[in-house]
Amino acid sequence: MRILGLLLALALPAAAHADIANVIAESDRIVQGARPVEVILASPEIQVSTDVGRVASSANGGGLLGALIISSMDDKRKVLEQTARSKAEATVGPLRAALRGFDVEALARATTRTALTKPGWFQASFGSLPATANARQSVTVIYRYETSPDFTQIRVLADIRLNALRSSSGTSQRALIYRQTISSIAVLRQPSFEPSENVEKWSAEDGKLAKAALTGAFARVEELIPFALELKSADVKEITAKGRPKVFGGGFYGPALERAGATAGETLLWKDGLVSVTQVAN
Repeated sequence: MRILGLLLALALPAAAHADIANVIAESDRIVQGARPVEVILASPEIQVSTDVGRVASSANGGGLLGALIISSMDDKRKVLEQTARSKAEATVGPLRAALRGFDVEALARATTRTALTKPGWFQASFGSLPATANARQSVTVIYRYETSPDFTQIRVLADIRLNALRSSSGTSQRALIYRQTISSIAVLRQPSFEPSENVEKWSAEDGKLAKAALTGAFARVEELIPFALELKSADVKEITAKGRPKVFGGGFYGPALERAGATAGETLLWKDGLVSVTQVAN
């Protein structure tokens, strides 16, 4: 597994992501040969996330004045983001120390192998990566694990990408034909308003709660990857239909879903992808 310091190095622009199918077309489901799989962990240690909200301004001027105001707002946001990230990096220290030696890489590998072998039609191959060059389709699963800005949550995110060889003007090129992001979120049942106290809860007893949360979050990803792969356009249309009941979960709000074998107390919703939220006792 390749360990990347920055997931941004592999991320697509938001606009490009919006244009990529989040269901696998019927014509792309059955291919000749197996689909080689690559698993990537974005970082060897748990990451932090920040939220500085909106930088508001009452000025609506245009021209040079407007440009200066917008530039000032951008600079202010950058400063706020840097300050928030520096504070979060200082706060997360005990949690990173408690998770040191906890093999998240092995969890990601095992999760992917089990999940992709569940759909009988998918034909995942976990052999050598050089085979990818000649494969009709190949899969990349990029994992990131992080805290929420207030440290009340530990999140595991799986970014699934399916590439296929496409012929154009007599040449074959590999194109991204499917992308789906699955979020599995563990939330403290009794959180504190003080971020450092939440870090203490996750880190206590050599990170017992954090390790259990990560293990559970990956277990749900293992179940949700096949669920996502089986979705068809009609399913997503039904999920996002107007009038469908919606729920809150982990700071997200979207149409509620149900799945067989769901964990007791799990909230599953759709927010540009599958989001699973489970509370953990502390």
